[in-house]
Amino acid sequence: MQTNKDKVKEIIGLIDNWIHYQTYIKEIPSVSVGIFMDDETIFQKSYGYANLETKTKATPSTLYRIASHSKLFTTTAIMKLYSEDKLSLDDRVSQHLEWFQSSYDEKMEHIRIRHLLTHSSGITRDSDYGHWCTQQFPNFDEMKAMIQKGISVFGTSEHYKYSNIGFTILGMIVSKVSGQSFEDYILALAHSLDMEHTYPDLSEENLPRHATGYGLKFPNEPRQVLKHASANIMNSATGLSSNVEDLIKFYQAHMFGNDRLFLDLYKREMQRVQFQYRDIQRGLGFVIKKMGQLSYVSHGGSYQGFETCSGLNQEHKLILVVLLNTINGPAQMLFTGISDLIHHALTHYEDYGSESKATQELMKSIDFSEIQGFYSEVWGVLLSQKIRDSIVSIAPGSDNPAETLQICQHERDLEFKMPTTHPDRHPGEILKFEKNEEGDYQINICGDIFKKFEFPY
Repeated sequence: MQTNKDKVKEIIGLIDNWIHYQTYIKEIPSVSVGIFMDDETIFQKSYGYANLETKTKATPSTLYRIASHSKLFTTTAIMKLYSEDKLSLDDRVSQHLEWFQSSYDEKMEHIRIRHLLTHSSGITRDSDYGHWCTQQFPNFDEMKAMIQKGISVFGTSEHYKYSNIGFTILGMIVSKVSGQSFEDYILALAHSLDMEHTYPDLSEENLPRHATGYGLKFPNEPRQVLKHASANIMNSATGLSSNVEDLIKFYQAHMFGNDRLFLDLYKREMQRVQFQYRDIQRGLGFVIKKMGQLSYVSHGGSYQGFETCSGLNQEHKLILVVLLNTINGPAQMLFTGISDLIHHALTHYEDYGSESKATQELMKSIDFSEIQGFYSEVWGVLLSQKIRDSIVSIAPGSDNPAETLQICQHERDLEFKMPTTHPDRHPGEILKFEKNEEGDYQINICGDIFKKFEFPY
């Protein structure tokens, strides 16, 4: 009996090649990906360059600014203090920060820790400080002065309103209650989970290990290089750096059934819907949403030069991490594409096999490393991959690879019948691998010739 983990391992090569092509075709500087399932990391790889100018290759150990993922760490710190009876989620903010008041803003007195955790406090997103453009983030005194001028836009629990200022305030509460700086508390928390490559702020020590951040991609123009900047007092909202390896460890600690952080009852509280507005569901820190065909507790992040997305599916004990070093990069699209390919493997595993022993023996006897891969013709590129006893093809340039996936069943020799799942894509016709005059394999579908395609990235 194949486990779910075994089923997903069968499709890893397809996932790998799809990400590789997406990195190339979208000209993404680098992509780092990790997949954990059940009890092990089953895939971890980086594509492209941590630095385009020096051609420094990215690796799973490369540091990325994880931006709003910082909010998950801040929430975890709050929940740890809560589990130790050092605060309550329904404490008023002013109970811990006595200066949290404003003669201009009476609504502030009603704000509790839970409201900040669920983005339901109604306060300003970032104020008018302009730090996202200037990269000059405020210090404690500047933030305190800004808050005391009044920060409410709506009443508490009136609307869902995402707020970096809210999580900046939560970081201040962590510091006040713990008696440590926010940065020291988070560093100790990370080290308790064996996360040795997660940093709450930039330093001379860790800066060289970061990927370079890049700006938007405009036609015929190179991406702008964006300088790293400390988020200062806003580290608790957006300042952390980490890598694929450590973020997988972080999510492992949030899986049910272990007490690396705290008891499951606190994790369940974090991962249940606490506030809903239209189709937005917030837990404590976590976003609760369906991404493609599977549901996750997750978060994303955007920083100058970085875009990230990660999530945990408790049902399948599945963790996905996607990190990019470019602003406005397709992190969520890549996350969803990977997730949907995993879902396809879980739900269609039997379709990849064959009941014919002759087919099984033939597929074992052929060295498909020379045959599978990328093929192109005038209309586009095809990715062909052996999975179990079938040949699977997708359009690798598609943002929705699972929607283009075709399982081609063996007919004879190196000929495979196209499925009926896509009526406009040669259903019932034969996909044939054959050698051309140069001795290279090509794909022949109804006379359309796809030649081997390689790309330098």
